Amino acid sequence: MLVDDYAGTWHRAYSREMTDPVFLIDSDGRVAFYLMWAHAPTLRRAIDELLERGGQGVVAGGVDKMPHLFVSFVNGYHGLRRGGRQAVREYNTGAFGAGALTFLGNKAKPILAPLALRAEPLPVPAKLILLGGLAATIALSARFLRHRG
Repeated sequence: MLVDDYAGTWHRAYSREMTDPVFLIDSDGRVAFYLMWAHAPTLRRAIDELLERGGQGVVAGGVDKMPHLFVSFVNGYHGLRRGGRQAVREYNTGAFGAGALTFLGNKAKPILAPLALRAEPLPVPAKLILLGGLAATIALSARFLRHRG
């Protein structure tokens, strides 16, 4: 495992696209997988595939550009808060309320952490149940607001 220096030497050598990328390097020293946003379950699948291939070659399609925002909203507030109130305000303004979502995600962390901060991928049936619950919540909220207004 390589951890970059404060100047971001390795990050600049491989990519400048995102602030928290992960590069999985194979046994030949080549990039086997690039994960734009650090996400443990996705990295776990790529590592497992690389090990199955004897440590060589491109795995999991080579690149994952999926913005794994759920993890950021649940676990990102402490880093944001270190930047001070102005950083929180700027993030909230620049990212259309993401600062508020990150704050709320931090408050709900005891409930959301088992879903968001897991090393193993969430099973497909669990994803479908969560998606259905989210859709139902949005539909009920819209109905409530329509009848209220």
